[in-house]
Parts: sequence; C-alpha cells; structure tokens
Amino acid sequence: PQAEALSRAARPPVDKETAVPLAEIVWPEQLPTAPPTLPPELRAAVDAVIEEWQHADKLMPMGVRPTRSALLYGLPGTGKTHLALWLAGQLGFPVVVARLDGLVSSFLGTTSRNIGQLFDFVDRYDCVLLLDEFDAVAKLRDDPQEMGEIKRVVNTILQRLDQRRTHGFTIGITNHEQLLDPAVWRRFEMQIQMPKPSLEGRVAILQT
Repeated sequence: PQAEALSRAARPPVDKETAVPLAEIVWPEQLPTAPPTLPPELRAAVDAVIEEWQHADKLMPMGVRPTRSALLYGLPGTGKTHLALWLAGQLGFPVVVARLDGLVSSFLGTTSRNIGQLFDFVDRYDCVLLLDEFDAVAKLRDDPQEMGEIKRVVNTILQRLDQRRTHGFTIGITNHEQLLDPAVWRRFEMQIQMPKPSLEGRVAILQT
C-alpha cells in the first residue's frame, strides 16, 4: 500500500502496560539545517544518498530504488544523531524517534510486541524511523548473559527491517557496534563509521 503523509494528528503507539509512548515525532522545521562536519569522502557518500532521493521519480521507472537504510556507529560525541536528523531534513521527511524507555519492557513478550506496533505505525507513513541506542534491541543472539527473550526481540527486528526495505528510510545509531547481532548489519544498505573529529572539525563544532 502507498504510504501517506504523516499528519500532526497522528499519535505514536504506546506500551499497553505502562502507557509510555513508543516514539516521538520530530517535524521537518525542528530538524537541523546546518550540515554536520564530515570528512570529504563521507560527505560525498551522504550527498549521493540525498541525490538519489531527489531523483527517485526518475530512477524508480528504471528499476533503481534509492537507499532506504543506514547504520551510524562510532564513539559518543562524533555527531551520529546530528547526521541522522540533518539527513532526514534533507530528504524532507519527519522523523519518528523510537523511545527505548517505552520499547523495552520487563514483561515477557512485550518488547517484541512493542517493536511490532512501532513498525506498524511507521510503515503507514512517509517518514524516517530513527532507532537510537539500537544495540539495546539488536544484541548478539548468542550472548550467554541474555535469555531467550532477546532472541525473539532480534528476530522481530530482523523481520520488520526486511519488510521495511521497500518504503520509508530507517536509521540505526549505536555507540556499541560490537554488541550488534551480525545479521543486523546486513539489513542496512549503508554503514557509516563516524570518525573522531579532526582539530578543524572540533573547532567547527564549537563554532556552530
């Protein structure tokens, strides 16, 4: 089905046990307009994605579809969230930011259900889904410290990412990429390791 525009009347789903919202919406006018400070090769890759979306109506009839997912990883403070929000603004979409305090539940089976509800919501609309602290719901399934519940959660995430490959745009962000299940990496068409800013980059960040 064709995705619809996300209206301000739309309300993100909530956890049925706690009534905590599973996401919050950031509208285009709230997104950063100043581009992040990136090394030239990384900026070129991001610009290529934006250009794909700007010409999507010409590319689609030729069987070429724009990139629809990106995984941003690296140390805290390297600008991952800024890049994600700025990119969404360049694509012209509102951002549905998943709230981990709502998604992750202590009730058995509820986290998987919440993930399903979140994806049901975002899949209806033209929007960017932003999964911050993504490792919290996409951990290695062979971690001996985790119960079977995390396996169910990761399987749900994998299934829903697969289904979302044909619409919208999905961004995962993590400071702990080593915790991610290997199968999760394959679900993201673009994988960006955010470098530590150079001296010039740090100065530019301080000046913004």
